[in-house]
Amino acid sequence: MNRGRSLLVASAILIISLAGAGLMVWLRPEPELQPLPSPIPFAVTTPAVAGAGPIPVYGAGPVRPVAEIDVAAEINGKVVWVAPTFQSGGRVHKGQILFRIAEAEYQNKVQQARANVAAQHVALLRANEEAEIARAEYAQYKLDQKGTANPLALWGPQLEAVRAAVVRDSAVLADAELALARTKVRAPFRGIVQAESIDVGQFVIAGQSVGRLYSIDAVEVVVPLSDANASLIPGLWELEAGDGEGGSRRVLSLNTAMEATPGKAMWIGRKHLWTNRRGPST
Repeated sequence: MNRGRSLLVASAILIISLAGAGLMVWLRPEPELQPLPSPIPFAVTTPAVAGAGPIPVYGAGPVRPVAEIDVAAEINGKVVWVAPTFQSGGRVHKGQILFRIAEAEYQNKVQQARANVAAQHVALLRANEEAEIARAEYAQYKLDQKGTANPLALWGPQLEAVRAAVVRDSAVLADAELALARTKVRAPFRGIVQAESIDVGQFVIAGQSVGRLYSIDAVEVVVPLSDANASLIPGLWELEAGDGEGGSRRVLSLNTAMEATPGKAMWIGRKHLWTNRRGPST
């Protein structure tokens, strides 16, 4: 009895479920029809208008100095004076003395060299007089006897030796004066001191770096360009190393990168103007 009732209930539930499912299928909404995309591409056209004018090419790159050198003395000696501006971040102008080396030793060498040159000039005058006397005596001797005079008797080799000694001592004097001038180490260009390691009383050796200096007269800006942008610059592809006044550099002159003023440059024989834009400080 209970088993039959369970089968009846299960059958009723199944029938009701099937009926509900059929009703939901019958009452479902019809799907919205979507139009097929057109195979013809869509395009917006506008009339072409001929014109002439510059095409801007934008680029950016790091600014670096054209010249950057190590500051070093050309002679050995003790530092007796250092310029106040010769320190990290200081500005110097072209020809300014950065530091001085003790001059006493080099001044003594100049005096010694001058004395040697003066002595050789006296020796040259004496040799000329001796040569004149020897030639006169040989001319008198030649009237009485025949033969060739010995060059030493005419003071020819002695005179040449004295002349060579004058040239030698003059060269020594020039070297001594050059060494004396090198006791003053000067800036080769207008620039900013990047680093320095020198003080009064320090002994420096020729060629020893005591600082670093970079120029602010001109800078180089490396700007990478795509082929498309590069093709817009007239004559770029014909440019070769060594063309123009600036050698392999394309920018010949530029305002200091620290200044936000219009810049000037000559590129392939043509002048260009632009406004400098500085990036964020680092």
